[in-house]
Amino acid sequence: MSKPNTDSKVREAAGFMKYTSMAFQMIGAILVCVFLGRYLDKLFPINEEDLGKAKSFPLYTFLGTLLGVTSSLYLAIKSLKK
Repeated sequence: MSKPNTDSKVREAAGFMKYTSMAFQMIGAILVCVFLGRYLDKLFPINEEDLGKAKSFPLYTFLGTLLGVTSSLYLAIKSLKK
């Protein structure tokens, strides 16, 4: 009688692990793109004269964030279709 109870626990744990790994995958994709954007901002800074402002604009960090969110959503939808 303990066999069906064990099977349901295994299925429940497998579902939990699937969505947990998907969350870590999304966080990883976003963080990699954000840090890549920050690196590119340090490597290729936008001059203050280009913007006419006192501070520089973190363009590559902004673009990296957008790319990271977009790619993480793509990966999440792709893995949900499986």
